[in-house]
Amino acid sequence: MPKSVMGIGLTGLGFAGAFALHVAAGALGWAWLFGVAVALIYFFAAGFPAIALWLGGMRYRESREARLTYTAGTVIGMGLTLGALWAANGRSFGTWTFVLTPVLVSVVSALLLTIRAWQEGEFRRARA
Repeated sequence: MPKSVMGIGLTGLGFAGAFALHVAAGALGWAWLFGVAVALIYFFAAGFPAIALWLGGMRYRESREARLTYTAGTVIGMGLTLGALWAANGRSFGTWTFVLTPVLVSVVSALLLTIRAWQEGEFRRARA
């Protein structure tokens, strides 16, 4: 299975799991679990490009497949984030939803990529 399919698929499953959890928590009236599920929805939606790379075992800009995965993940993430903002806005679009969508996807994905790079030691200085 190509890394891109695996990364996008696993990230999509994570989003779907968070969405199912939010539906179940809402039906049960468990506000605390509903809040956790909504936070996970935004995490997976806004971080979709970076999470897809991570779960696919790829690094940012390492290959053509990684660039394609990141681009496809950005488009998917923007759609999911826009949908989440639409739901939060009483199921209607506002100008702010279209402005905030690319900002959230860019910032969350950049933060996740930075955390991963830091964990992998990309910011360490060579000793003199």
